[in-house]
Amino acid sequence: MAASLGANPPAPEPSAPPRALTARLDAAIDQAIAEKRIVGTVVLVAQDGQVVYHRAAGAMDREAGRPMREDAVFRLASMTKPLVSAAALALVEQHQLELDAPITKWLPTFRPRLADGREPVITVRQLMTHSAGLTYGFFEPGQEGPYHRAGVSDGLDSSGLSLDENLRRIASVPLSYEPGTRWAYSVATDVLGAVVARAAGVPLPEAVERLVTKPLGMTDTAFVARDATRLATAYADGRPEPTRVQDNKVVPFGTGGVRFSPNRALDASAFPSGGAGMVGTAADYLKFLEAIRRGGTPVVTAASVKALSTAQRGEEAQTQGPGWGFGLLSGLLVDPVKAHSPQAAGTLQWGGAYGHSWFMDAAKGLSVVAVTNTAFEGMPGATGMFPSEIRDAVYGTAEPVKGVRLYTLDCGRIDLADMGMFSDTGEHAGEPGSMPAPCFLIQHPKGNLLWDTGLGDALAKLPDGLSPMPGVRFRVATTLTSQLAQLGLKPSDIQYVGISHLHADHMGNALAFPQATWFVNEAEFKQAQSASPPAVGVNPALVKGHAKAKTTYVDMDQDVFGDGTVRLIKAPGHTVGHRVLMLKLARTGAVILSGDLFHTRENFEKSLVPPFNASRADTLASIDRINRLMRNSGARLVVQHEWADFNALPRFPAYLE
Repeated sequence: MAASLGANPPAPEPSAPPRALTARLDAAIDQAIAEKRIVGTVVLVAQDGQVVYHRAAGAMDREAGRPMREDAVFRLASMTKPLVSAAALALVEQHQLELDAPITKWLPTFRPRLADGREPVITVRQLMTHSAGLTYGFFEPGQEGPYHRAGVSDGLDSSGLSLDENLRRIASVPLSYEPGTRWAYSVATDVLGAVVARAAGVPLPEAVERLVTKPLGMTDTAFVARDATRLATAYADGRPEPTRVQDNKVVPFGTGGVRFSPNRALDASAFPSGGAGMVGTAADYLKFLEAIRRGGTPVVTAASVKALSTAQRGEEAQTQGPGWGFGLLSGLLVDPVKAHSPQAAGTLQWGGAYGHSWFMDAAKGLSVVAVTNTAFEGMPGATGMFPSEIRDAVYGTAEPVKGVRLYTLDCGRIDLADMGMFSDTGEHAGEPGSMPAPCFLIQHPKGNLLWDTGLGDALAKLPDGLSPMPGVRFRVATTLTSQLAQLGLKPSDIQYVGISHLHADHMGNALAFPQATWFVNEAEFKQAQSASPPAVGVNPALVKGHAKAKTTYVDMDQDVFGDGTVRLIKAPGHTVGHRVLMLKLARTGAVILSGDLFHTRENFEKSLVPPFNASRADTLASIDRINRLMRNSGARLVVQHEWADFNALPRFPAYLE
């Protein structure tokens, strides 16, 4: 039995930390605390089995004046998942579980159906790789959707449900897709936890303890905190500082929201959530990562470590952004170049919603744990930058990125007969007006990105412009290509095209960049190519013909260059896949380019919503998210269609940097 082989492995031994590493990590941590992005953190770094950095910083309980301590206990949230998956692999080695067997072998009543009524087979492997057709309720916009209607718990709230009842509710909702056909983050590990319990013949907490935590000496890791005095207080992103999380508080996340119940960590009656229910310390988790890095003993064998370190879902899953796939435990780095990451291929990485991140780079002998008590700043893939700042400090790439420039290009003018079209509450009805239609060039040491592409250079040949619909006229005085030429650039010098959404006034020149990688939302892109009649504002001719190999689907936030300087931020509502662009410039600071989340400065100030938006609720949720992001970062907002904002930017070829 894999779980019973050998005594507890030795914990990584501390060694004298390199001065440069210490200075970089201290600076990153101190800055995050000084800027009030996090309240407290514990960061551990092991190199080749030696702890080369360990620090507790900030507050464990800000209001009580209690400083953070290295043995603080944290609510692990999704850092629970790898522990439960490791338990499943241990059972596979004991021949009590089979990766490719139907889960009905252990859960005979768990039989969710597809929307068409078919009952597909779901395997253990599909649960472990989040390809089982399930989802999470916190992704549902506006706290509405089938999981909310069914009362499904995401495992972070105080629902009062039993595990069996939650499984029944999950199974009552139609699957989101055919199992095995795609990757989608989900409650699958909660279902896996039930499978593990049935296969082991004991409740899940006992199974995980016997198979994983006890063999590794993880004495503080369990489904209920054993010492309430060491439990770190939970906070959520806020301005001027993070706010204390109250029980059953919904914290906005994208267009949805996560319902947190911090007291769940002390509630022995709460069902054991295999996806989010455990607590533990940074030191305990480092023991787990180091065991995996060293070959798996005493939890699993080297054969299982090889399997979990192999991409089960490829980089098309983009589990942590471009270049990231998924193994059997966590995200797995497939292509460091596409990810713009200093980590080696094969790096494992994940985090937790309460504000945690970790990665294990076996090729470079590194295991890193960075737990915080602040959601979501400390979690990779969220709006915060703390995880990437810690990563870059570890690898020595944490110096401020220099040479990032933002150019504003004149890509046209839109004349409108009725400005009232941009508000469903009657402001400016019947009043004529006009708007700029700019493009933005971001020059980065790793490449050039064009954000939105304007009305189209072909219109420059039309003295009176073009009217795409009654009451609207597009005019172009200066071509985009001629402005790029002033910088010595050809269309082939643009490596990336980021598109806020697919309306014609943002897509006019997109096809002029066939060599560039387009960043688009998959659902919106496919809808624009096939909808008949086309959606309002969409010209299908502008979204067809770009090479599939040069099209990257981005459905969550994305750090384009992997250093936090250029980030695509999900902000649906105007269209289903709308996003804004956030820049971090060395001299100027943070800048947010609005896309069409706001058409005018008044839209921003009064939260006005155009009646033709895809979803009013999603728009308001996105406005709230971007407002929070602005407060947290101090970002300058540029409303792209607002003349005052356009004219306030440096006149081309001047730039912000």
